Amino acid sequence: MTAGELLVQRLHVDLRQQASALCRS
Repeated sequence: MTAGELLVQRLHVDLRQQASALCRS
């Protein structure tokens, strides 16, 4: 995995967490 791929993966996880947090509220 390249550094770019890791960064994208981290962003996706972050977005998913934010989305689930919004859905809960």
